Amino acid sequence: MDIKKKYKNARAIIVLTATLIAMLLNIKYERDIIDSLIILIIVLIVFYAIASIAIKLIDKIRLMEPKTNIDNTKNKSSEDKKEENKEETEEAK
Repeated sequence: MDIKKKYKNARAIIVLTATLIAMLLNIKYERDIIDSLIILIIVLIVFYAIASIAIKLIDKIRLMEPKTNIDNTKNKSSEDKKEENKEETEEAK
């Protein structure tokens, strides 16, 4: 499944939630309209960037190889080296 289809609404939910919280805080502290709009624009930009980075990281982590596979390949290579060393010592005798 493509990342854009899977996380289609995640970015929007994160940004809108952060914006809603900022808007409610602006109302609570009775800020001016211009100050509120500037704060909301900054929150939109910052959380859009954070959400984009988070989605890319989640996708990279999801596509990583499991650790057991990596350990198995390391063990196989070390076992191969041990067998080669045994063969070399037997030939030397």
